[in-house]
Amino acid sequence: MTSNALNAPRAKFATVSRWVWFTGSAALYEGMGVCFNYDTTTGAAAILADGNRGNEVELPSATNARYFAGVAARDYSAHSGGQMIEIYEPGSFCNVYAKANCTLGTGRLTCEAGGTYAGYFRYAGFEGQGSARPLQTIDRTTAGKVFAQLESGPQSGLVQVIVANDDGLLDGGATACMVGGVTYFDADISTGANATDTLADGTLPGLKKAFNKRIAQTSNIVITVASGVQGVAHASPTTALNSITLDNDKDEICLEWNGLDDNGVWVVTHSIGPTLA
Repeated sequence: MTSNALNAPRAKFATVSRWVWFTGSAALYEGMGVCFNYDTTTGAAAILADGNRGNEVELPSATNARYFAGVAARDYSAHSGGQMIEIYEPGSFCNVYAKANCTLGTGRLTCEAGGTYAGYFRYAGFEGQGSARPLQTIDRTTAGKVFAQLESGPQSGLVQVIVANDDGLLDGGATACMVGGVTYFDADISTGANATDTLADGTLPGLKKAFNKRIAQTSNIVITVASGVQGVAHASPTTALNSITLDNDKDEICLEWNGLDDNGVWVVTHSIGPTLA
């Protein structure tokens, strides 16, 4: 039998912890997020069961973003070849490593996948594992610790921030976006060519995806949708959704993958600004 009963001073953080193997060599700050290395073949081929997939963690990326494990329980120095670390799991009241000003009980911060700020909490994503609710009012213009509650429930999918010279955005052309979670575009396309991406089919019912353009841009972001309908956010919910064009500052769209087996489709649940076709 397990118990979460308080058996310590009331000011002690209420955490759920476990030890895992961090496969990276980089230093970690207390509160940085990590994800399970779910597709590792360290101990066995992909066709075989391998417990490492539930015990190895790595920095969040576009490919592991739906396998959030928790946050580092303390600072860890860089260590070549990996190291054992303690993490606090979803549901814990603990510090997250944030680069955003926070107000107690207001808003949400979500762990970032990939890029310079992999593992940091900067922007808002979907509810669930990988997101946190700030429980401290503090200025974090410079990154640092923020006391928060790690959300539980389904995986949030984390957030991805596409910035200058990343994945072809500045040059126009193909841009690699995560299939789930929230993708923010935070750089101007200066060449006149549109940036493009293809939103592939989802892999499980209820998977959520959002795109948000944070700044005005010279050219557009055009997303081809493999399977989609314009959904409940529009007058014709069965009208096919073939493409999404984000062409103005603060354009935003949210979608959800609905259906089973071969009948799945992306459905628009919220849209402000983008052109749908």
